Amino acid sequence: LPLFNTPISVPTDISFSSIKSNLEAQMPQQVLGMSYQQRFKVFVSLLLLSTLFFTLAFFVGLPMITIRPQKFALSFTCGSLTFMGSFAILRGPVPHFSGMITQERLPFTTIYIGSMIGTLYCTFSAYGAKGYVSVMIMSGVQLMALIWYLVTFLPGGAQGMKVLISAMLAILRPVIVGCSKC
Repeated sequence: LPLFNTPISVPTDISFSSIKSNLEAQMPQQVLGMSYQQRFKVFVSLLLLSTLFFTLAFFVGLPMITIRPQKFALSFTCGSLTFMGSFAILRGPVPHFSGMITQERLPFTTIYIGSMIGTLYCTFSAYGAKGYVSVMIMSGVQLMALIWYLVTFLPGGAQGMKVLISAMLAILRPVIVGCSKC
């Protein structure tokens, strides 16, 4: 995901310290009274929390989706909120949300935030068959909006997504083959 509006210069000597100093130079020095190192720790913590919520959504909520879709919807929405919050802390809330409401990203932002609000509303207010269907629809819209987010925010758009997925599959293929032999 592109975190910065400015192009990233590639250092000639690739080392941890040069990459760290390059990233720190592109970030605001103080946001919400926190230094870059403090914000990075909060960013990683929120990212791990979002991973936990997404894991709960897919491993606990998804198997139960036919009985209680609210479990999936609530976990997935909390994962989405903490994921967006992590990047807002890293970049700063104002630059992050300013980037989300630019003219080319405004349709995505409206649909994504609207689907999260709609999912929460349906999860807590609609019951019975009507609640089941409305939660499923809103969760589907939210999932599609998240996929749209990944495709449009990645460098290269859909082509960048294809390259990323093929690289991930190339890395994971030996693991998958090894696990299938067990």
